[in-house]
Amino acid sequence: MSRFVCVVAALTLMALSVAPVRALVDLETSALPDGRFEVLVVEIDNCIYCGLFRRDVAPAYTTSPRAKSAPLRYVNINAPDVDRLSLQAPIDTVPTVLVVDNGREVGRISGYVGPEFFFHSLSQLLPDTGP
Repeated sequence: MSRFVCVVAALTLMALSVAPVRALVDLETSALPDGRFEVLVVEIDNCIYCGLFRRDVAPAYTTSPRAKSAPLRYVNINAPDVDRLSLQAPIDTVPTVLVVDNGREVGRISGYVGPEFFFHSLSQLLPDTGP
């Protein structure tokens, strides 16, 4: 199944690569203080799996206590702002969730993985914010 998801996402990315370039967030003006993490969702217009992430995962995350210490933001993969990130590897699947610290990637979750796996994976990538 994951290979199928990757193929579909890659085909979607290729088909939509002519989409207008627009930033969903200006990474330069959204810098957070050092030591504060941010969760960036790299997506593209009309991506089915990006829409599923926004529907199934994002609402639960944005209302969670973890979102206070690591806010969620969206970035279009075609936006020039993506080049400002210090990535560990190229992004070849959308959506890709990046955990960043001051614009530097410290971890990622590639592809749509569903809420349960997303929260489990994110708990491994973000420092514990609880008591």
